[in-house]
Amino acid sequence: MRTFGAALAGAVVAVALVAATAAAQTGGAGLVSAVGDDPEAATRLFERANALYAVGSFDEAATLYEQIVEGGFENADVHYNLGNASFKSGWVGRAVLSYLRALRLEPGHRDAATNLAFVRERLADRHTTASESALADAVERAYRALPSTTLAVVASAVYFALALTLVVAALRGGFGPWTARAAWALGVALALLAGTAAVKEHRARSLREAVVLAREVAGRTGPGDDFVIEFRLHEGTTVRLRERRGDWARVAVAGTDLEGWVPGSSIESVE
Repeated sequence: MRTFGAALAGAVVAVALVAATAAAQTGGAGLVSAVGDDPEAATRLFERANALYAVGSFDEAATLYEQIVEGGFENADVHYNLGNASFKSGWVGRAVLSYLRALRLEPGHRDAATNLAFVRERLADRHTTASESALADAVERAYRALPSTTLAVVASAVYFALALTLVVAALRGGFGPWTARAAWALGVALALLAGTAAVKEHRARSLREAVVLAREVAGRTGPGDDFVIEFRLHEGTTVRLRERRGDWARVAVAGTDLEGWVPGSSIESVE
């Protein structure tokens, strides 16, 4: 069950783009400005948002889902429902952003992945082929599916096992057939785990994702309106955020050689 706390148990139904849930309370009038750190308030807000979505009040539903997130209750299904409501409201960029955030929190969220692919097929900018996108998405999900905390725990266990093996070998006056094979296997495993951790850290630092929220934005050769326009991007396009400088951001489009500066307000980071 996908929840962001016990208070939300049974409240979520994740089904394509056409519904958030029909099991919520009716009557969604009276928007709540904030939920603070109260899970029960977040639950009530979530149910009211679902009810609004069910009757076609997508703008109002999106507003409530956003208030839940702003109140500190981040959950894959909340972002997923926000993506659905945003898409129905015509906010394509917000929809893509929300689905990506849902997948960041829960890489195996199939509904979010399905809807993200659905929306991306309808974007104005489609710079990569379907196979390239599928491969890139698969690799990204594989890395995200392995939390850094889990990686650290496993690496620690392997390290201590290797240390114990070396101690046993020292006490016995040298490596026997069993301790030699064990030390070799554990050493290789530790090296692979360390390499994976390094790659994850590199990707987290250098491959930050952002989404274009403006209807159209010009990519320039430098951080300012007086620089030459090299390309244009449209709402919903996912970019790699290279750096920020003042009110400008340098971005790159995966699968292409497009890289340039756009107003920082025209994009929003997934992280």
